[in-house]
Parts: sequence; C-alpha cells; structure tokens
Amino acid sequence: MKSLTRKRQDGIALLTAMFVVALATIAAVAMFESGNIAVRRASNLVETETAWWYAEGVESWVKGILKQDARNNQIDSFNDTWAQPIDFLPIDNGSLRGHIDDLQGRFNLNNLAVQNPEQLKIYLTQFQRLLLSLPNFDAEKYVNVGSAIRDWVDADSERFDVNGAEDNEYESQSPAYRAANRPMLSTSELLQIRGVTKELYAALGPYVTVLPMIGTKININTAPEPVLRSLSANFDKAALEEFVQSRIKKPAMSPQEVLGGGANSFLLADKETHPETLIDVKSQFFQLQAEVLIGSSRVALYSVYARAGGSDNPIVIAHSTETN
Repeated sequence: MKSLTRKRQDGIALLTAMFVVALATIAAVAMFESGNIAVRRASNLVETETAWWYAEGVESWVKGILKQDARNNQIDSFNDTWAQPIDFLPIDNGSLRGHIDDLQGRFNLNNLAVQNPEQLKIYLTQFQRLLLSLPNFDAEKYVNVGSAIRDWVDADSERFDVNGAEDNEYESQSPAYRAANRPMLSTSELLQIRGVTKELYAALGPYVTVLPMIGTKININTAPEPVLRSLSANFDKAALEEFVQSRIKKPAMSPQEVLGGGANSFLLADKETHPETLIDVKSQFFQLQAEVLIGSSRVALYSVYARAGGSDNPIVIAHSTETN
C-alpha cells in the first residue's frame, strides 16, 4: 500500500516537474520572441529613419540641380540634367531611385479658374481637345466635364452652364459635400467632380496637373504628344511627330519655332485657341518622385518645386510621403 502511494506521489511530482519545465519553456520562447520583435522593431525604426534622411537629402540635392539649371540654360528640355532619371543608385544597405517631371508639360487644371471670359473659352477648348486626344480612351461622353471642373475651381456658386455642377449637385451625394470654389490643391480632387470616373481620372493622370499659378503655359519641349495636340485644331500631324522625336536632341529654342513658318512648325493658325498664347520653352514648376529602400523599409517622396518669377532659387511648395 505504501509502495503504491509512493508511486503516486512520484508520478505527481514528475507531472509537476514536467509542467514547470513546460511553463519555463513557454516563458523562454515568449521572451525570445518578444526580444526578436523588439529587435526587429528597433531595426525597422532605424532603417526608416535612415531612409527619411536620404529622402530629405535628395530633396535638397534637386534644389541644387534646378538652381544650376536655371543659371546655365535659357530653356528647359529633356537634355537638361534634371530630366535624367536615376533608376538605381546603391546606398548603405539599400538603394535609391527617382525622377523629375516638368509640370508645365501638362495641362494646368487651375487655368480653368481664370476670370477673363475669352481666356476661359480658350482653356475649355484646349481641355476638350486634350480629352479627345487621350490614347486608347474613348472620351466622347466626357467632353463637357470641363464645365463641372470650372464650377469646382471658380469662386462663385453659380453653375457655369447646363453641364456645370455646384453645391446642389454634390449635397445630394452620400456623404454630402460642397463644391470647393477655389483652385485645386491636388489632381485627386477630380474624383469628387461630377462626371469624372476612375477610368477618366486614370487616363488623364499623365497629362494634367494643378499649379498655384493660373494661366501657366505649356512647355513644348517636354509636353507629351496628346498635350501638344490639344493646343490647336489645326496642326501638321507628320511635323508634330517629327518634332516629338527630334526635340530630345534638338529642343526648340523659342515658341516661334513650332508656329507657322518656324523651323519646327507643326502648329497652324487657330483663331479658337490661339496656340501662340499657350506655349513656352521655359518652365517654373517641377515635381520630384523619389523612392528610398533601406533593408525592409521604404520611403517615397513627392515634392513640387517652383522657380517662380524668373528666380533661379527654387523652393518646395508642396510635398507628400509614403512609408511601408
């Protein structure tokens, strides 16, 4: 009987010992995992912080490039240093890549906020032509969306025409909102405007911008072909295509070169949009898109620069970031 009792006690002691060992193992594993998580978290923080420093360095570096470019060149084109992308630049424990876009190679949606009726008519016509020039996209049903954009960016609450849209149209949405009645701050605002679909937004994206200055001109040396087509209903298609190819090495030195009789003339007389008033070979607004990869961390930076008023000292007027 005593032997049986002793065996039971020994069994309980063994189970208790095993239980204690199991608890200790679980605790040790938990502490180890917690330590690993803390180490990884600290490592990620260091990597992200390092990536931020590199991104800020790139932003400052681009200021220098644009400043030097303004001093060295009377025009802006794909020949300039700022126009050369960096596809891969090795850095400590990672890499960097980025490029600069000339925002005056795009149609400025805020031009539709102009007060002068004649100028507004010109910009609306230009925007409609841009819609119809979009590659691989049928924009026929969107040609009147310019009126809704005009109502979004103008200062009043009166509909521009039957195709316009003001508070009444937006307050019936869920959730309800109102027309901005101010110039756009981002092209993403297009998605809030009546008649603009996600498909149209995606198709327009590479060809439009929003700039703080109303009445900006198109840089013919950097504008994509659909934007160049929007400048006039009368243009020489073959001459336009030839200019798009040749400007990479031999950009236009003045706007007059692409007008009738010029060395690269493809724009013909147009009394509706007066293309001679819409073009330039010099730009004031640029956008940096940079991506820094350090270890498992990523920082993306989007910065808009202005060389306004002929100044050669660019400033950052807007930027946004992404991290993951």
